[in-house]
This record gives sequence, C-alpha cells and structure tokens, in this order.
Amino acid sequence: MDIRQLEYFLAVVEHQGVNRAAQHLHVAQASLSQGIRQLERELKLSLFHRTGRNLVLNPAGQLLVEPARKVLGDLVAAQDIMRGAREMQVGSVTIGTMPEMSSEAVAAWSASFTSLYPEIRIELLEFPGARELCDEVLAGHCELGFTTFPVPTENLERVELGDQRLLLVMPPGTATPDAPFELRRLEGVPLVVSNSALRENDIVASMLRRESVIPLVRAQMPNRHAQMTLVLNGAVSALLPLRMATAAHRLGAVVVETDPEIRTPFGIVHRPGALTPAARSFAVQSHADLARRNARIAELEEAGASLLDAALTEQAEGEMNRHRSRKGPGT
Repeated sequence: MDIRQLEYFLAVVEHQGVNRAAQHLHVAQASLSQGIRQLERELKLSLFHRTGRNLVLNPAGQLLVEPARKVLGDLVAAQDIMRGAREMQVGSVTIGTMPEMSSEAVAAWSASFTSLYPEIRIELLEFPGARELCDEVLAGHCELGFTTFPVPTENLERVELGDQRLLLVMPPGTATPDAPFELRRLEGVPLVVSNSALRENDIVASMLRRESVIPLVRAQMPNRHAQMTLVLNGAVSALLPLRMATAAHRLGAVVVETDPEIRTPFGIVHRPGALTPAARSFAVQSHADLARRNARIAELEEAGASLLDAALTEQAEGEMNRHRSRKGPGT
C-alpha cells in the first residue's frame, strides 16, 4: 500500500466516480483504476461494488475511508512542518525598532534566535518614532516592529512583551541617595535627554509635572549611548532603561529606582495574517526569552533584591549559561 493508492481511493469516494476523480487528480482513468485494483489486491479485499461503470463503496471500503483520510492528513501536516523547517534554514528577518526600543536591546533579545538559526540573517532598522515604524510594517518593509505602546494604528497585530522600566542613572562618585528616589527630588538636578526618544521624554515630563517638578535639561543627545557617555563623564544624570542602567552601573554610575516608577508598555507589531516561519519563530523566541528574564528578576525581587541587583544577577546567570553551552556538555 502506498500514499498514491490511498489518494486515488479517496478521490473516487469524494468525487463519486472514476471519471471525475481522474479529472480532479489530472491522471488517466486507466491509471486510477489500476491503482485502486492494486490497493484491493494488497488488502485482499474488495472496496467497491462494481455496477457497470460505477463504483459504490462496500462495507470494507467504508471502514477504510477515515483511516485513509487520517494518513493523508498526517502526511500533509508533516510536509508543512518540513517545508517550514527548510524555510528556517535560509532567508532573513527584517525587524524595525524605534528610539525608545533601541536596536541594542532588540539585538540582545535576539541572541538565542541567532544561536538556534545561524543561517537566518537578521536586519535591524531604526525609525524616528512609532508612527514611522508602524507605517513601515504596514507597507511590508519590516516583518516585525518592536515598539512602545500604544501605537497610532488599529491595522496591526500586537504582541505585548512587558513593561520597560526607567531608572535614574547618576555620575560615578555621586553620593548614593536613598532608594527609591522620589521624583520630586529631581528639582534642580541637571539631566540629559535623547532628542530622538520623543515619546519617552513626553512620559517623563508628564510624570514630573504631576510631582510639580520642572526638569533641568542641560543637554540633548542623539541617542541613549550618548546620554550614558555624558553621565559617565560626570556632567549630568539621565533616566535610562533597565538594560542600559545595568551597563552604566558596571562602568561606575550610581543607579537607583524612582518613586513613582516610570514604566512604558512595549511589544511587537506585525501585519495581520501569517508570518514567515523565521519571523514567527523570532517573535516566539523573543517572547519566551523576555518571559524567562522577567520571571527570574521578579523571583529575585521577591527574595529581597533590588531591581538593579536582580537584573545584574539575572544577566550574570545568563552569561554563565551561554558560556557553558558554548563549551558543551560535561565541561
């Protein structure tokens, strides 16, 4: 028995005759009839009542219908899986970001994907803001977009990944203030902002207004890295995302949480409909990695660690695990 014989059998059943079945399958009637007879010989059973040129299922044939459909259904599913696996071996994923969701952060989250699929090329593009990013995703120039929420369109699918926390990062040597640092105490503290992170700046300004604070902006930089560089050189302070705050801490900056907390929801947007296997896998992998990271940080915080210490510990554990995986098992 082979797959083609089962396909012929079901075609005759579903199209109620050899002629229509042959037309549907684009094969000669003689070939189809021969395939049915070969199947019956192998099963040692007649599957049809033959009345002139007509074939009518007999009881034995009726018993074969559902198993045959299951076999062919499983075959199609297996072919789809293998097709997806082939597509995952080549190709590329184009991912858009915006200033509040920097390319550095997305690159860090994509590390496990690039390890699993080294042949997939990742292209990161950064756009001025959420509107421009969403326009590029809608136009199909980017398969995925990493953005803060809300987004200025209802025409995209959304995958929420969590909240981005901003921490206060102060120059090395600053007397460590009590934590959390009350935002109202920022009155008179010189700050540096990124002039590309407009949405984030608006959120911070709104929260400071609620605390009756007029921010003392002494410098505007084109990006977060320039912000951090200025802070590390002792001139000003900045509100930076957790990942950059931990990097600044390692370089000597003083980092504290704020009260109230500054949070921005973020996630992935993509066009409605099916993603390519590579893009779908990237989205799933990013979601899983961030969920694991956030769960570990929350676990450490519940055990009494500060947010900064919890993030530093989680990063150190991640680096150790990656080092072990590169060395291989048993080393």
